[in-house]
Parts: sequence; structure tokens; C-alpha cells
Amino acid sequence: MTATAQIERPLSVAALFDRYHVGWETKDPDLIASLHSDDTVFALHDGTEPVTGRERLREHCRQLFATFDFTQEMGRRLYGDDHWVFEWTMLLALTEPGGAPFVARVGMLDVVTLNDAGEVVRKDVYPNGREMHGAFVRAGIDR
Repeated sequence: MTATAQIERPLSVAALFDRYHVGWETKDPDLIASLHSDDTVFALHDGTEPVTGRERLREHCRQLFATFDFTQEMGRRLYGDDHWVFEWTMLLALTEPGGAPFVARVGMLDVVTLNDAGEVVRKDVYPNGREMHGAFVRAGIDR
């Protein structure tokens, strides 16, 4: 294989996951959006409307990172030819209405689909509804 052919070959799914995960770990909306297709769909399955399009996703991530302080605890990763599944735990820093800080643990599952160019065309995020609801109730957040 020539050097040119190596450069043109898309990243493996696992390598793309690693790069994508850096965007979430560093809370970099530009990096995250750059790895999505123009017509991407980002669906958080919590009753909110999906976000459609790269630019709307970039803005959604900016707002998300400005609103919530969270980190990720890595779980299983499963790779296919055009997708990955990622189990993780969100560690969400919140404050009770009386002012006491706490960290909520919310189980999450991501299902990410890629196109032939190696771009994310769809990301479905499934939170543990009971854990998320409990965290928001404890923090006095109405969602």
C-alpha cells in the first residue's frame, strides 16, 4: 500500500471512537461537530426533540457543556463495520436546592452509526431514566 493510499483510508471505527471520545472528554463542540455529517441526527432519548445538522449539534454541545458539569466513566465498547455501542456512566455534578453539592451517577448507552466517509450520521443516547429523574429531582431541576 502506498503512503497516499494510507492517508486516504478512513480511520477504523475504534480509532474514530477514540478521537470522538476526546471531544467529549475535553468538552470541545468543534471537534465533536467536525466528526459528524452535515445531516447528522443526535437523539437523547429523554423526551426532548432530536438535534439535526452539524451546526445545530455544535450549538447544542456548547449549551450542554455550559449548563451541566459532567465527566464520563468508561464502560464496554462494541464495534461493528459502521457503528459502535458504548456503555458509560455520567458523573453529573449537581447541587441540592439547599446548596449541598452532590455527584449523580447516571447509566448511559450510546449507539452511533457512521457513513462510508467515517462521519457520525446518527447518535442515539439512552440514559437510565430512573437514575436521571432521581438526580434532577434531588437537584430541584424540572425536566
